[in-house]
Amino acid sequence: MADPADSLTNTLEIFSTSIEEFIASLGKGISDAQRALDQNSIQTQEALDSDPVASRFGLQATWYQFPRVDLQLKLAVSVAEDQSGPSSQTLSAVASPKALALTQFRPVRLIAQPVSASYQTHFNYDAQAASTLSLSIVPVPPQRGAAQEVQPRMTSAAVQAAALSSPAKFVTAKDNQGNTIPAPTDSQGNALLFVVNLNGAAGLWYVLQYAPSNPNVKPVVVAVDDSTGSVRVISTP
Repeated sequence: MADPADSLTNTLEIFSTSIEEFIASLGKGISDAQRALDQNSIQTQEALDSDPVASRFGLQATWYQFPRVDLQLKLAVSVAEDQSGPSSQTLSAVASPKALALTQFRPVRLIAQPVSASYQTHFNYDAQAASTLSLSIVPVPPQRGAAQEVQPRMTSAAVQAAALSSPAKFVTAKDNQGNTIPAPTDSQGNALLFVVNLNGAAGLWYVLQYAPSNPNVKPVVVAVDDSTGSVRVISTP
């Protein structure tokens, strides 16, 4: 039985649409595919930044993109009168003779019918009579100057303070001034490392505390937003 939540289950084949809507839908489909690739890379980057071992090497997720998309489509193209505008009779009552001369006819629109197997069968259409639409979609990256390079707003000390004051269960100690600092060992004697990493592209700081010699100790990981200072707990005992 078909899954009603599946988008393909709820699709309906149409035989014609305006050519501008057809091209816009193609662009949206490519944009949705690119967004899915970007989301996968973001999730991979967060996993790397949250991993006690991988984060030490500054590993970066691979970002995939469509540098260029070339489409060649077989279409049955027809010309239709646009019924949405005012008629020439209505215009003659309100427009000047000069303006009326420019609007004697309704605007026309190009209607595209993709030449699919069902279209050919339904309309007994000869595919050799189809028109060919060649379309290239090329992404244009935004211009960035040197002044626009990402500069962190928070310092490492401020990020550490925000992380230690969060609900995450960091192992802490007190220094000589009574300030809260990361503890070098836990109650079982495991040596702990405390790492603060900045992902400039995402605008996030990742703070980790883990026991490198004991993988059974669950790492503590939080993400600190560089713009707002808000803390999101990713992993904690």
